Amino acid sequence: MKTLSRLALLMLTLLFSTALSAAPIKLKKDKVVVDGIAYLVNAKKETATVTKNQEPYVGDIVIPKKVTVDSLTLYVEEIGSGAFSGCSGVTSIDIAETITKIGTGAFKGCASLTRITLPKGVSELANGLFEDCASLTEVEFPANVTKMGTGVFKGCKSLVELALPSSLNTVPANTFSECSSLKMVELPIALKSMGTAAFSQCTSLEMMEIPTGVSNLGSDLFKGCTNLTTVVLPSSVTVIPDDMCEDCPSLKDVNIPNSVRKIAKQAFHNCSSLDSIYLSNSVQDLGTGVFEGCSSLVSANLPNGIKEIPSDMFKNCALLAAIELPVTLTSIGSSAFEGCGSLKSISLPLSLKSIGSSAFDKCNSLIDVYAPAATPVKISGNSFSKVTMKEGILHVKNGMTDNYYLDKQWKKFINIVKMD
Repeated sequence: MKTLSRLALLMLTLLFSTALSAAPIKLKKDKVVVDGIAYLVNAKKETATVTKNQEPYVGDIVIPKKVTVDSLTLYVEEIGSGAFSGCSGVTSIDIAETITKIGTGAFKGCASLTRITLPKGVSELANGLFEDCASLTEVEFPANVTKMGTGVFKGCKSLVELALPSSLNTVPANTFSECSSLKMVELPIALKSMGTAAFSQCTSLEMMEIPTGVSNLGSDLFKGCTNLTTVVLPSSVTVIPDDMCEDCPSLKDVNIPNSVRKIAKQAFHNCSSLDSIYLSNSVQDLGTGVFEGCSSLVSANLPNGIKEIPSDMFKNCALLAAIELPVTLTSIGSSAFEGCGSLKSISLPLSLKSIGSSAFDKCNSLIDVYAPAATPVKISGNSFSKVTMKEGILHVKNGMTDNYYLDKQWKKFINIVKMD
């Protein structure tokens, strides 16, 4: 009897252990490792997703189209978010054609990865997909990529040239930011927009021609592109955004098409090689500091119809010798022409009502100021430099000199003379 009981117990134990080994995979996602690659398994859907391994991946990685786990065949359809993130020892990745989705930052920080081919089924490039892949030089895209996330190639410091898929209609924010070796990008013909800082800090980029049809440009678009010499804007652009070419010291040639209505703040700040600029009368909105620090700017104009010159507009444009103020102008902002050391004369239009503090400060060559209005324009004590007030000449209309001598600020001009 005891023998039978022992036999029965043994048989139950064997059956239980067999049942466990036959079904180690639950219907929900389980993690398994096959041939050194970790997968999240969905037995119900018979699919597997490549995921991050406990130990970083290294060397040449081959992602198969299917794996077998406990006699169950699973098709590998996805590479999960961050699957290879930070795996600096990965040198190549061969991706099976069954893959249709690759998650956010899947290859981020794969610093030794030099080239990669994406399978035909992938239609979207996720955020930060190749971010900080410092050795990446070549990417082959499938033809059907229609969407790209932000920062896909950010920090890819070895990327020299790239042709984006023709089906894309936008270059999102930070796409090529900090790609310090990038010299050429072939943009899609159907492109409509370029996001914030899409090419910022691309220090080897020399020329950019934006395709016709692009109407939306993001701020900081080319900020810090220190070797950029030429930007060609299409007639579809109506707004030049904040800081678009800020800190581009090599920029010499930029066209402002007649379609542009607004140039936002510091769009060309510190473009120290820019020597001339022409603004058509379509431009009616100017931001602060648009040309501040353009130390080589010799020739510039202001559009008819402009009512305000914002603060810091031409600040430290040391070579700007002359500029004509529009007859519609009502105010000149603080420090608008501060540091324009070559400016010799200025004629204030009759429409002008106020001049801000330091507007013409440090303009030590400004000797002739023409003020035709009977009522003096409102100024502050430092709107003009001491050199201008002590050594320059304020030209006023015949019979109006008393009005200026009685004004507590204008009377600081030692030489107030009648206009001829």
